[in-house]
Amino acid sequence: MIIRLTTLGCEMRLDTIPRISLTQLPTPLIEAPRLAARLGLRRLLVKRDDCTTLGMGGNKVRKLEFLMADALEKGSDVVMTCGGPQSNHARLTAAACRKVGIERCILFLGGPDFERMNGNLLLDTLFGAEIRFMVDATVKEMDDAMNAEAEKLRADGRKPYVIPIGGSSPQGAMGYTSGIRELAGQLSDEDKSPLIFFAVGSCGTLTGVTIGCRLFLPEAEIIGISVSRKASEIRKIVERVAPEATELLGIDLPIDASQIHVEDCYYGERYGVASEAGNAAVLEMAQSEAIVLDPIYTGKAMSGLMDMARRKLIDTDRTVIFLHTGGGPGLFAFDHVFRGNAKLLRV
Repeated sequence: MIIRLTTLGCEMRLDTIPRISLTQLPTPLIEAPRLAARLGLRRLLVKRDDCTTLGMGGNKVRKLEFLMADALEKGSDVVMTCGGPQSNHARLTAAACRKVGIERCILFLGGPDFERMNGNLLLDTLFGAEIRFMVDATVKEMDDAMNAEAEKLRADGRKPYVIPIGGSSPQGAMGYTSGIRELAGQLSDEDKSPLIFFAVGSCGTLTGVTIGCRLFLPEAEIIGISVSRKASEIRKIVERVAPEATELLGIDLPIDASQIHVEDCYYGERYGVASEAGNAAVLEMAQSEAIVLDPIYTGKAMSGLMDMARRKLIDTDRTVIFLHTGGGPGLFAFDHVFRGNAKLLRV
């Protein structure tokens, strides 16, 4: 039954959805005063979801707490997902399998071929994942291959659990519905109408943040920075996933995706390729606040925040929150991008 609930009622509903602990929460919410001064912002806070404690951290841990609980509840003995060669979601799915005792994790990875097993690929290997690499495969091709493998496993008597790319499912969206409840509890009353910036890829985080803000932080304004696709495509995905997520919660909460603010001019050439602006943002964040971003996700998201602040496209008197979704391990696959910035003297 779908009903209308108070905020307290929504919290109680959220707490009934199966979940398994994979990290220590809450993650820190810290000031970034030096960068705020550079950007002309009154206040800049960073929500450090890069500091989740599973498998070198990142935002996907929040989603996987719900996804792995669902997998265990269904008796699954194999978990499968897909992504790019440096997928943070794939890395954390492999780590989560080890944490909860599911021995077999199959990752379908597609994109440009590679020569070095570094960054997330190295961690996938350390966590014992089976990697099926599909050179230059599209998401649909990876999905098809993953679903075909799942059918074979079922025929052999196994119980595969298939996680969509990025963990973008109703269960996955609960991760950031819960995450925004956590964030709201960390904010003072004067900061409860913030601008919240974050990277948008597969849209699971965006869906969860959108629902979470409607329920627990209604005065907040969300600004998603796309790292992979046009805003119109993103809104279509949210339109599909959000109703399923609110149904899982058992609440009547219509989401008008057309009203979701997504900027799609900061991802550069294409997904997975570093951009000049994103690289500059990685350096500026590191050298102003000693916080590490990556060139593919958080660097591009921060480049959007920086550009919009400097061009006065946002209200700089409002509290700005950067949701740091992680991705640090992927940085080590891009050493060639930053090599020219080294202040190296051999003596």
